[in-house]
Amino acid sequence: MEVNIFDQEQYEKAIEVNVAYDELKPKFNDYYNKYKKTIQLEGFRKGKVPLDLIKKVFGTKIEREVAEDSVTAYLQDVIDEHKIKFHDLQKVESLDYNKNDGLTFKAIIRVEPDISLTKYKGLIVEKEIYKVTDDDINFSLENLRGQNATMNNIETEAKEGHYIVADLQKTDSAGHPLIGEKYENRYFQLGGDNVERNIINQLLGTKPGDKKQLTVPAPENEEDKNEYYSVSVKEVKEKNLPELDDEFAKDLGDYENLDSLKDTIRENIEKQSQAGDEQKFHNKLMDQLIKNNLIDLPDFMIEDFLNAFIKNMKAEDKKDVAENEIKEKYRSDAIWNLKWMLIRDKISELEDITVEDADVEKYIEELVKNAGKDAVKVRNAYKNKKQLERLKRELNDQKIMNFLTDNSKITEKIVTYQDLKKTGELIQQ
Repeated sequence: MEVNIFDQEQYEKAIEVNVAYDELKPKFNDYYNKYKKTIQLEGFRKGKVPLDLIKKVFGTKIEREVAEDSVTAYLQDVIDEHKIKFHDLQKVESLDYNKNDGLTFKAIIRVEPDISLTKYKGLIVEKEIYKVTDDDINFSLENLRGQNATMNNIETEAKEGHYIVADLQKTDSAGHPLIGEKYENRYFQLGGDNVERNIINQLLGTKPGDKKQLTVPAPENEEDKNEYYSVSVKEVKEKNLPELDDEFAKDLGDYENLDSLKDTIRENIEKQSQAGDEQKFHNKLMDQLIKNNLIDLPDFMIEDFLNAFIKNMKAEDKKDVAENEIKEKYRSDAIWNLKWMLIRDKISELEDITVEDADVEKYIEELVKNAGKDAVKVRNAYKNKKQLERLKRELNDQKIMNFLTDNSKITEKIVTYQDLKKTGELIQQ
């Protein structure tokens, strides 16, 4: 195979390929044997036409079909051999085939930028280590108490923290009902995060059977935009939290006592926080790399990334999306991801980081070993080619992250529940 590669416009290459007739012959034979099973000619049964006769009658047509069908495979061979950073195929032109010259074609392709990294070793990165404390355990226990609380009706006046079930009728400022604006059995907490303080104050002290005119103030005290409701209180409820004792723990599952429940909660939070710590640290590493290595991205890469993102959204949601809004909203994310992918691939190239079949098999075997009754299901899942390719990329990413971690200067910072609470970053466990 003869190959000539020319740079054209920026991020564009022309690839001229000539494949000799003799090199194509093995492919011809495969096609002849395939067609031999289906071709029918007068005087012969299906599949019994002599091969020489097939070549004589259909040879030129079949060989041209083989040649044209082989263009993609030969182009991929050129891309792999010359390590071209292929993005997409623009067009194939000057495609020709004959027995003297074999197959010739010219492909116009777009390529990704070949970046150079100025700094990817010796990065100085702070890694936050979340330390689980009694505050975490207590927070989780209170959540569990709330999830297992009972609600009791009370006949006394509604107080802070009580719940009200009421019918709301929207009215004008004089109290006249507005047609079509009635809302029945609305449920809200006096003191809940989603209820304004002004509304809570107006409902405190109400009892089942009470009716009250309620004013919902407009923003910035624009009285002409106030809203008015006639509220019919149907129920007042009080949440009763279960006692935090051994019986509570036993009711939740296979726990001997409250201490056993606390130990499990601690273990779960530690596992979650460790995974979160690693992801945050990896994101910091990636941010550092992107900031330290300036990369100009061609517009077509950004556009194609966003188009693929939108296509996936449509496939998952099964509905139309506002494409221009999506592109504007996620453009910066697209740029960040594309820069990271280019950097990641360049590090793989520079440091010869690869994932072998043995690495993949070892990982799958470990998953199967720990899958228990789902072992067969797990193994079958990775017989899928796309799944294997995805796993290979994930393992490659892990190797790159391990390399970057080993070659960075890392300082650790202990973070606790109280630290996150102060900064407003607390995530409920």
